[in-house]
Amino acid sequence: MAKGIQYKAGKILLYIFLWSIIAIVFHYVLIDLTGVMDRFQLLKLMFAIIGTFYLNYFVFIPSLLSKKKLSSYFFSFLMTLAGVFFFIYLTELPFYDRIPFPFDENIKGSGYLVIPPPSPVALSVGVVLLSIVAFAVSTGIRGTREWFKQENQIKEIENKKLIAELSYLKAQMNPHFFFNTLNGIYALARQKSDKTPDVILMLSVLMRYVIYDANAPKVPLKKEVAHIRNFIDLQKMRLSEIVTIDYKVTGSTNEILIEPLLFTTLVENAFKHGIDYTKESTIKIHLDIKDKELNFYVSNPMVQAKRGKTADIEDAGIGLNNIKKRLQLLYPGRHRLMIVEKDSIYSVELNLILERSNHEMYNN
Repeated sequence: MAKGIQYKAGKILLYIFLWSIIAIVFHYVLIDLTGVMDRFQLLKLMFAIIGTFYLNYFVFIPSLLSKKKLSSYFFSFLMTLAGVFFFIYLTELPFYDRIPFPFDENIKGSGYLVIPPPSPVALSVGVVLLSIVAFAVSTGIRGTREWFKQENQIKEIENKKLIAELSYLKAQMNPHFFFNTLNGIYALARQKSDKTPDVILMLSVLMRYVIYDANAPKVPLKKEVAHIRNFIDLQKMRLSEIVTIDYKVTGSTNEILIEPLLFTTLVENAFKHGIDYTKESTIKIHLDIKDKELNFYVSNPMVQAKRGKTADIEDAGIGLNNIKKRLQLLYPGRHRLMIVEKDSIYSVELNLILERSNHEMYNN
């Protein structure tokens, strides 16, 4: 509130200063230097210019020009110029009984301009021309202001739309994650496994991150990596020893912010669709950070028994489509997602161009 008042007060003072400069320049040129006007005429000139400037700025442009009422705007423009002309002419006419301007030989060569006073018509036309300039300047200033205002509104709408779409996509991921994890707990509970309490405790840690930390627009990369590590530990509790998990992180995760839950679906799909309990299988999860580039690689065996399950395939497709949409919104032109099926191995590689945060943003 106080800042708004200070801004308006500063704006008013700036306009007063600029109009004062213009008045001083006119006074010097039209009175001191040439003598074609007196102070009363200069006062009328400034009144006409300032009046047409603000009449156009505050009335004609917002009520007519901005609403595409061009004929009404042009008519108002002509009527204003006509009003200025007759105002100057009628106020000058009664006083135009001056003696013709004499030429003084003593002034010759003095450096001063010797110009006779203008007639009422000439003075009126001159003021009208200056009023046209005032109209043009006010239109340019107001038009520029409206353009910036419109651009800011468009950006604000786009940002709100982006936030809403990202929130929707993120909301889709949370049930997907919990359902998959609860299915694993259900399997352990049916086996009456001693690991069930530990799995539930680990799930609470994962839920805390998803519900609270992941609500932020960005999180430290090291927190996202810790979340992936916890998820892998949770999966290890329910997996047999014939499943090998090759998890590796190289490079520094410090001072890097990233959108939360960006890798979660890829990791979930690897465990959900890449485990074959009848033979040894390996799931690879590699994260590599070099300068401002992040490379995330996940691979898993293509389990034959699950290839024909339509529900599983559709579920995986929804998750990948979710990631693709988020990447398009968050990293336009700064990401590459490659999906390869080769030699019974399903692999996904995601490359991102990151933005490193400064210490203050990171700590906050």
